[in-house]
Amino acid sequence: MARIWSSAALLAALAACASAGTREPGTESAERNVTMVTTTAASGQTVTTPVTTYSDVGARAVEIQGTADDVFRALPEAYRTAGLEVVTSDPPNRTAGNTQIRVRRNLGRQPLSAYLDCGTSGLSGPAADAYPVRLSVVSTVTPSGSTSQLRTVVRAAYVTAEQSGTTPCNTTGALETAIARAVQLQVVRT
Repeated sequence: MARIWSSAALLAALAACASAGTREPGTESAERNVTMVTTTAASGQTVTTPVTTYSDVGARAVEIQGTADDVFRALPEAYRTAGLEVVTSDPPNRTAGNTQIRVRRNLGRQPLSAYLDCGTSGLSGPAADAYPVRLSVVSTVTPSGSTSQLRTVVRAAYVTAEQSGTTPCNTTGALETAIARAVQLQVVRT
């Protein structure tokens, strides 16, 4: 069941997750990638749409073919597809996600190392697959002309038995891409 947060509380949680150096997509430092996604609409028609991803140090922004409201409504199912649950939702600001995820080894059907680069843990392989991980995934949808922009911020850290603190992990971008693809599929089907 989704909890509804006030805009101020959710913005405070997002501020805690976001890095100070995050830049808006489209700036010189952002990397642009275009992937073609082929889907089948409810009518049976095959639709191929470009999914443009802008990657940055702190977020992934993707252009989605659909209204901002349609994209926002598709987020809970897209998160479920990725093995996540939306527990915070701020409909007026079209922001949703989960900032309190604790996971070990796998997220959905994928090893965590597919989504996170936490380094290696000696003989155990990727640290993301060997240690408990604290994960925060929050998405915001904004109108962008005739399309919408889906911006997802992933933050993660792992804890080893030897450490009293946490070690930050880097996102591989695969989780953000999986969420964006699932959202596009949902929007096309509606």
